[in-house]
Amino acid sequence: MFRIGEFSKIAQVSGRLLRYYDELGLLKPVRIDRETGYRYYSVEQLPRLNRILALKELGLTLDQIARLLEGSISTDEIRGMLIMKKAQIEQTVREELMRFRYIESRIEQIDREGTMRDYEVVLKSVAAQRFIGLRETAITLPACRAAAQEMNHLLSAQVSGKALGNFVFVLQSEMWDMENFDVDIGFILNSEAQVALTLSSGESLSLQELPAVETMATTMRVGWAELGHGSYAAIGLWAEANGYRFAGPPREVFHLIPPPGHEDEAIAEIQIPVERLPLNPSLTLSPS
Repeated sequence: MFRIGEFSKIAQVSGRLLRYYDELGLLKPVRIDRETGYRYYSVEQLPRLNRILALKELGLTLDQIARLLEGSISTDEIRGMLIMKKAQIEQTVREELMRFRYIESRIEQIDREGTMRDYEVVLKSVAAQRFIGLRETAITLPACRAAAQEMNHLLSAQVSGKALGNFVFVLQSEMWDMENFDVDIGFILNSEAQVALTLSSGESLSLQELPAVETMATTMRVGWAELGHGSYAAIGLWAEANGYRFAGPPREVFHLIPPPGHEDEAIAEIQIPVERLPLNPSLTLSPS
């Protein structure tokens, strides 16, 4: 047996907390010396203490913890609850990290106002491409990511080798709204293979064709889609400086779709159809 100070060091919790748990009846000492009042604990009490601490991290009150312990909650049940809590915390951390990087990127954009940083804008022609996907008229950006992961998993089982091309996100929305996108999402098919696929949502993918574009202004983006404003701004700056205007819906062609939790490793090519502005654009005046 160990005195309360020694047990506090072994368990790495404060003596004050051990005394409090004693008062509540959650973790009573194995023995209390009648003459000195010293509390003595056993290492065999560590599993119970660890359960109390774990349940407390799940957000339960001490009263709820006491009732759970009286009901002899199993180790597997606690483990399952902790795994769920861990997943929730990981998601929160990812979201907060993304927000942190988003703020950083906006500060950087302000600091470099009017410049394209290290973005390289390249003009290219894009041929018509066979495409399997679906149109979503009200979808969030996280839902797009989830759909991409599911499509990739299911299509990889049906389409072999290099026949399955890059994932493509075609923004049909007139405005940018991460909570309400109108998009075509799917994969390029590099073969004539016939593919039939239904997602867990019940939606069926359809075969279609992404039209050819004579002139695309393109640049690369690495990282979260939420931080893509820098690459779009770079194309906008380039277009305005070189006498071009946008002429169609932007596409994001993903060269790497990272697994969940690694969204900052995504690699995408931003493609925006452009056309030259008339040399002497005429002004159309509205009637007074």
